[in-house]
Amino acid sequence: MNSKFWIIVFAVISACSVTVAFGSEPVLTARPGICILADPAKRRCEMAVDLLWNSADRGAYCLYSSTQTEALECWDNLKKGRHHFELASSKTVIFWMQRPPDVQQLSTIRVRIVSPTQRNPERRRRRHIYSVL
Repeated sequence: MNSKFWIIVFAVISACSVTVAFGSEPVLTARPGICILADPAKRRCEMAVDLLWNSADRGAYCLYSSTQTEALECWDNLKKGRHHFELASSKTVIFWMQRPPDVQQLSTIRVRIVSPTQRNPERRRRRHIYSVL
């Protein structure tokens, strides 16, 4: 019985250390996260986006965008950062963080571009109980 206890304790400690390792990746946020086109005929979104990131560990991080191949900005030995981006696009733009020289995307976020007439396919339609009757 005593050995089972220590096996369980070891398993819990091992699981905690794995969680900490995954939790050290940066968290990326975009404000605003969606652009609603004022004029549907224009089909191009132009707005300012603030990209904020923070991490549990200090490190070298670079911010990338799907609109260009080079890094938007890089930081060295920091836990958090901010980048102001002037968005001008007709398609959804994806931003992500990387640790140079790795190419693995650590954290990603999308800034969606929609028109007011576009129906949101992710939205669930609500029904009332009496609509079935």
